[in-house]
Amino acid sequence: MNLLLDIEITSDYTTEPVSLATAKAYMKVNFTDDDALITSLIKNARIWLENYTGKSYGDRQAKLTIEMNAMEWYDLPGPVQSVDAVQFGNQSIGCGQYDLVGSQIRMYQSGIHTIYLSYGFDTIPEDAKNDILSITAYTYQNRGIDLSNENATLTDFPMLATQYQRRVPI
Repeated sequence: MNLLLDIEITSDYTTEPVSLATAKAYMKVNFTDDDALITSLIKNARIWLENYTGKSYGDRQAKLTIEMNAMEWYDLPGPVQSVDAVQFGNQSIGCGQYDLVGSQIRMYQSGIHTIYLSYGFDTIPEDAKNDILSITAYTYQNRGIDLSNENATLTDFPMLATQYQRRVPI
């Protein structure tokens, strides 16, 4: 069994995939008193959706340290744009020593590997953008809901049915 030992986000996106202006227009909010709250709710909705789907809705780079068994597949954060480098111990290894299919990778050698990875959607899918807006509007209207609750499920947000197909099983 492959084991993730460490993940370090080396570059994270700085702007949300849904702007404050877009969210305010969607919710028909025309005052600025709640701008900080709405901005926070957009971020929380995006994080919840990323956790739910296992996908990143913006460009990121990461360094993953994984103890891998030879020829076992490992699900990388996705969608994968590129594997920038792979190390086995202190040595770089070439693409001929591993397989990458979609967001899955497998190594030909067992041991601890370090993978430098670029991942995330270049352009957020329209249905994901709409779901971020829907969650933001729902939590704005129902202040106090805790999206960090691990028990929050699809039944709590029926508008997320479109995202179920993107979900990566854990």
